[in-house]
This record gives sequence, C-alpha cells and structure tokens, in this order.
Amino acid sequence: MTRPLLQMTGMSVELSAGPSRVDIISDVDLELNRGERLGIVGESGSGKSMTALAVMGLLPERMRVRGELLFDGRNLAGLSEAEYCGYRGRRAAMIFQEPMTALNPVKSIGAQIAEGRRLHLGESKTDAENKARALLDRVGLPAPRFDLDLYPHQLSGGQRQRVMIAMAIACEPDLLIADEPTTALDVTVQAQILDLIDDLIEDTGTALMLITHDLGVVSEMTDRIAVMYAGRIIETGRTDDVFARMAHPYARGLFAASPHGAALQPRREGEGRPRLNAIPGIVPDPFSRPTHCSFAERCSFAEADCRRAIPPLDLINTEGHAPHRAACFHPRERMVAP
Repeated sequence: MTRPLLQMTGMSVELSAGPSRVDIISDVDLELNRGERLGIVGESGSGKSMTALAVMGLLPERMRVRGELLFDGRNLAGLSEAEYCGYRGRRAAMIFQEPMTALNPVKSIGAQIAEGRRLHLGESKTDAENKARALLDRVGLPAPRFDLDLYPHQLSGGQRQRVMIAMAIACEPDLLIADEPTTALDVTVQAQILDLIDDLIEDTGTALMLITHDLGVVSEMTDRIAVMYAGRIIETGRTDDVFARMAHPYARGLFAASPHGAALQPRREGEGRPRLNAIPGIVPDPFSRPTHCSFAERCSFAEADCRRAIPPLDLINTEGHAPHRAACFHPRERMVAP
C-alpha cells in the first residue's frame, strides 16, 4: 500500500496563554497523496490557515503540535529549525495570501526566486538566475519586460502573486500549499492565477492543498475536500460526493451562503438573482468553545444529544470512490443537485 505524502492523525495545535492552554486545532485526521488535490474550506477562524502553518513549521510562538504530523513518513513535529529550513521550499512550499508582506521588499525578485535553488540544490549564481528567468516566463512574466532586478513594489498585486508562485515551485516541491492565493486580487486576475496554479499542478504532478472560501474554485480544482469548523474537520470526502450530499448542516450553510450554491437553488421564472443565505451567529472563540458540538448553537437541526457531546467524524457513505465522513449526530440528505 502506497504511503500518503502527508498524514495527520489526531493532530492538534495547542496555544499556551499564560497558565492556560487551549487547542486552536483539535484532533485532525487527514491524508494527502502524491499528485492529489485537497481543498480546505470554512469561515475565517475555522483553523484552515493554522493547519497549513503547522505543516510548514511556521506556527507562531507559544503554539505547538500534538499528535502525528507525518510528511513522507517523517514526523514534522520533531524537526529542529535547521531541519525545517531544509524541508521548506524543497519538499513543501506555500503561496501566502498577501504577496507584498511575504516578499522581501529590499531584495530583487530574481534574487528571491534564485535563492531557493542556490540553498537547496547547490546551484551556482548563474544557473540559479537562468532558472529564475525561466520560472518568471513560466508564470507569465517574460523578459525583457520583467527583469530579475525588479523589486516587489514595482509590480502589481497580480504580478507579485506570480512571483510568489515562481518562488514556490522553484525547487519542484512535492507539496504546494496555496492559502487564499487570490484574496486581494480583482476577479479577472483571480481567474488567471487559479488557471496558472491548475496548469502547474497538472504539469508537475505536485500535490496541492488549496485553502479558500470559494466553493466554486474548490469544485473545479480539487479531488477531495475537508470542511473545517472551530478547529475540527466536520465533513470530508471526494469533492463530488460532498457537494452532492452536504451531510453536515454547516457544509450546507456554507454552500447556501456562496454565489456558487445560490446559483443552483431553484427559483421561479422571472425572479432576479438569488439572495445569499447567511449562517446566523459566529465561529466560537477558541477560549470559549463548548464541550459539545461547536455548531449546535448556530444549527437549526440541533437536538438534545448535540449539546451533550462532540460528534465523531463517522463514515456516512461508502458508495463514492473514497470514504465520505461527517461529524454530525444527524447528518442531512442531499440539499441540491451538484
């Protein structure tokens, strides 16, 4: 049996705040295979980005990983900072939400792209710069218009994000994490960046972990999906299976609150654009999460048992190509056709 590229088993992220300790991420079980595309969705504060930072070894101070976090069979939680430096960029790379804060403002884009090749692969300055030029061309920033000597402030937001992508793929990593890669970009540039990532993944066979609020993007770009809420995975399975069933009420709520989901809602002839349905309430603060189902207070289907215990992530459907699981005592039936 082939070993997963990335495997989390009971993985939690603990925050120490003075004498108190609280789990930001709780008991995550997740796998990602080589060449696979996984989408992680959920509201702000659900734990998506913290999960990605744990994989990259970039958690803030006072946070630590508990449980198993394995990359290619190696326990990442036990790595030293020097070992993490050899892993980041070479084996796993990340595209951040805001490239202007992720790029170094006092280094040229050529130096920043070439740096990984020189550090991880031992290339000469000339070879690394030649590769940097090729990478810029590959991400749609061809010479001579986009010279290696340009600085981040001389580029637009979309162009800076393309530089970030070039840096991320420079050493041909096995895993690429894209954390809301189009958040600050206009719609046209968003589509271009997502098409670029899609083409690069298709060409290289790199595994992709895509973190986004956009369910339409997830439906088009991923093989599997994990829905997160209050630091836990509450539904997961093949993307088509999850979209077809939406077993967890929170997943249904996210779908109904998105333009992608609203467009599929039935409406009468002559009606205008459908209204988006907001989920009432907010994601609970990590320091005040209940000891029962965290979504119960916002859920119109909650019953007494939902307020007594945390539901396990149980198998609900074996008909698809991969297990479909939901952490709900009362999983729902299909809401709309995919």
